[in-house]
Amino acid sequence: MKLLKKIAAVLAAAVMCTVSAYPVYAENSDKVVDKADLLTDSDEKFLELYINEMIEKHNFGYDIVVVTVNSTDGSSAEAYADDYYDYNNYGYDSEGSGLLLLVDMGGRNWHISTKGKGILAFTDYGISQIGDEVAGYLSDGHYYDAFEKFADLADSYIGRYESSGKAYDVGNEPKDYGRIFMVSLAGGMIVAVIVCLCMTSQLKTAVKQTAARVYVKNGSMRVTTARDIFLYNTVSKTKIETDSGGHGGGGGSSTHVSSGGSTHGGGGGKF
Repeated sequence: MKLLKKIAAVLAAAVMCTVSAYPVYAENSDKVVDKADLLTDSDEKFLELYINEMIEKHNFGYDIVVVTVNSTDGSSAEAYADDYYDYNNYGYDSEGSGLLLLVDMGGRNWHISTKGKGILAFTDYGISQIGDEVAGYLSDGHYYDAFEKFADLADSYIGRYESSGKAYDVGNEPKDYGRIFMVSLAGGMIVAVIVCLCMTSQLKTAVKQTAARVYVKNGSMRVTTARDIFLYNTVSKTKIETDSGGHGGGGGSSTHVSSGGSTHGGGGGKF
């Protein structure tokens, strides 16, 4: 699958270089900046082509950038990602729309910075979901897979926002169709097993008896005295949880202003 994606990226890049239907260009064409040297030269080139394919797919409306470093030089991951995007002139429109994934190997941090329309397409919830997917690959040292997954999810989230005007967010989560299929398949198998067991049980003519009365001849025993004896009791308690109101269910994108005076969204975490 990875090889097929690489081949597709090469072909798409070849078409883009020969006949471009959208003569719009970002000032910075470096979509993969691997300062931490996590990728081979060939993987870096393939990833660059693949990301460019995603950018062209969305009519150059969003820039998509991957940056790796060994240190953020004393800055927070958020500040470094914001400033790198701003001062290196990323973005295709007047708003500088797009997103940048920063991977800081020194602090083991990842951070996604968004700008322009990228703030609308990638909510706080959406960024956390992308981060959860990418961080697993980063933790395992599968860096190319992490960055390819980032590009795939960026493509999916942008496509969702452009087609419906609604970003993936709280209450509008992306559907995991693979998981839905597996759950449905497992449920179907359970039902099938139950049906088979019921049908098998009907084939048995001998029925196990658990009560002694079936072996007692009618009229051979008579109960003259009966009484109930209380032995013990059991008390069950269930704690009722209450909502303290401290966990809001709102979505959307939180924003802040970078050192250059630009508005950014984003979020990050550890890996």
